[in-house]
Amino acid sequence: IRWYNKSNQIEDEVERRVKIISSTLNGMSKSSFNTAKQSKHTKIIHFQRHGQGYHNLMWRIYDNLGLRIDLNDIDPIKNPFVRPEIVDSPLTAKGKMQCVSKKQQASQLNPELIIVSPLLRTMQTAHITFSDFRKEEKIPWLAHDGCREELGLLVCNKCRSVSEISDEFPYVDISNIESGENDKLWISSKREPSSAQSQRIYNFLTDFIRKRKEKEIAIVGHSAWFYTMCNEVMDCGDDEKLKSVFDVSEIRSMCVTFQDYEATYNT
Repeated sequence: IRWYNKSNQIEDEVERRVKIISSTLNGMSKSSFNTAKQSKHTKIIHFQRHGQGYHNLMWRIYDNLGLRIDLNDIDPIKNPFVRPEIVDSPLTAKGKMQCVSKKQQASQLNPELIIVSPLLRTMQTAHITFSDFRKEEKIPWLAHDGCREELGLLVCNKCRSVSEISDEFPYVDISNIESGENDKLWISSKREPSSAQSQRIYNFLTDFIRKRKEKEIAIVGHSAWFYTMCNEVMDCGDDEKLKSVFDVSEIRSMCVTFQDYEATYNT
């Protein structure tokens, strides 16, 4: 996989030995669904984007005023997302109601595991949308840095301390959060390069998700993360819907198959 800069020069490249193929569950027959669940190489994953956060509201306000935001600028006038007040942006009241509206859809799913980005807006989204599953002690909840939004510069993506997360969401396993008390993964000087985010997503899916014993999983995450996943990490074929930007609080269910390239070449 290669990434090119604006001058069409190679900026980064990496070899990937596992192909990740994704297709929508919409229209899939019950027999095909059951076959997919029985395959050792396939997972059924329900991806949900968080509801509206205060950073999303801020973007909407700027846009309505005709003001342009430069996400790479460190000046808080030009880029309000670097303001300290927006740290780990939570859900707005509207965002919480968006999550409530998804509860019925979520209740019809059968996740054996719920994974959530440790950022506050995703934790709140999962807490509301999948609230019925908090009553099921056999279904584990865990937070993982691998499905965090883009790291660096944007303060809305800086994570709170793990102790705060644990205090507010005691039912969530935080052992996979490596950011610590001061978010050592977040770099204040620059945004995470797209190639680094893409590789982080790939590693999360192949090194963690693929190796989990659970066959049906819910993952609550972020817009840019999902967009990169569907356009740079997964092979979604010609399905433009799968490749499109997730709406706020949208749940998108996919059949995800992991294929070693060696096996692909030999078939």
